[in-house]
Amino acid sequence: MKIIGLTGGSGTGKGTVATRMRELGAGWVDADAVYHRLCTADHGMLAALDAAFGGVIDQTGALDRPKLAAIVFSDPDKLAQLNEITLPYIRVASLSAIEAQADRPIVLYDAPTLFEVGADDLCEKTIGVLAHPETRVRRIMARDKLSEQAARARILAQPDDTFYRAKCDYILENNGDLAALWRQTDALYHILSKGE
Repeated sequence: MKIIGLTGGSGTGKGTVATRMRELGAGWVDADAVYHRLCTADHGMLAALDAAFGGVIDQTGALDRPKLAAIVFSDPDKLAQLNEITLPYIRVASLSAIEAQADRPIVLYDAPTLFEVGADDLCEKTIGVLAHPETRVRRIMARDKLSEQAARARILAQPDDTFYRAKCDYILENNGDLAALWRQTDALYHILSKGE
């Protein structure tokens, strides 16, 4: 089994690439989904977050994510503290989910902030999915029902294409032609599964 990192900004089409690779036989672990599960189920992480930020657990015992977001996203030091607490839990749970798919030749580790949190060290190779900013704006607006201004702000808050081109082993361009993206994805899956 090879662990392959999958990353890229919002609206680039990581999900489309992951779906195609899964159809070809890859396993898949979504770092965001792992975190969301931990926010309701991992009592150790929840207790640590509540101790650090105070009053961020709701009546059901789950993390009050909007309340926590209001605290950390306006303060870089608190955001760093959040990452310091949560990243070890996410890493352990992600590795467990990856190992559960050890029968697959490839397991994609889908993480938008793969490099920023140092999770690329788990991966044998990394794939960056890129798309033109205008294409991304349209996709984000349609998918997340955001205004154009909000979609552009989201893109500006994320690394640009230069970042992914410098760090990723492979780049997939996704500018609207699904057949072209599938051809790129199929060819890359073949390369990765053969170990070239």
